[in-house]
Amino acid sequence: MTADPTPTDESPADRAARIIAQSLAQGLMEAEVIIAADRDSRRQNLPPELVDTLERFGNVISRLVEHTEQLAERMAELTEAVAMLAEARSQPQQPAAPHPTPQLPELERAFAPGGEGIDVTIASVPGFQGLMELQRALVRLPQVQSAAVRKYQDDEAAIQLVLSQPMTATAIAEGVTGSTGHRLFVDEARPESLRLRLRFLTDGRT
Repeated sequence: MTADPTPTDESPADRAARIIAQSLAQGLMEAEVIIAADRDSRRQNLPPELVDTLERFGNVISRLVEHTEQLAERMAELTEAVAMLAEARSQPQQPAAPHPTPQLPELERAFAPGGEGIDVTIASVPGFQGLMELQRALVRLPQVQSAAVRKYQDDEAAIQLVLSQPMTATAIAEGVTGSTGHRLFVDEARPESLRLRLRFLTDGRT
């Protein structure tokens, strides 16, 4: 029985166990050979009962040799698996790609209430009647305290708008559109300087 080549990466404990298993198998095989030879040489002089006992003992030795060889093979497979696992664990793991941080939509700044009010300029006003409808629509908004027309010329109006509650330019435009049916577009909104420019769209009512 030839010994398996020693794995270069097995631990001392694995190597010792493998050597013990191989030595045990070799010793059992030699014992089987010796017992068989002694049994054959003394077969003529031994009682039949003793011959049967020696044969049964020889069979037991043969099975032990077979099992020991299988154990040595399993230990070699286990040593190889342990070495592969250790190699896999020693390799550096790739860091997980960072998840992109979701971008939150930028909130529209609101105009502050009170004070001298907002200087609102409205372009493309649909006539004087349209201006009156615009003023009434602004006054009806719950967040509006007052809306005074300061100037109207060449289809452009200037209104001083005083709020009672904070309100965005989009909310102002949508409020007028919902009340008058005329679509209003925000050209420019500057809450920090209290200036707002709106424009009536020229494609008619909604």
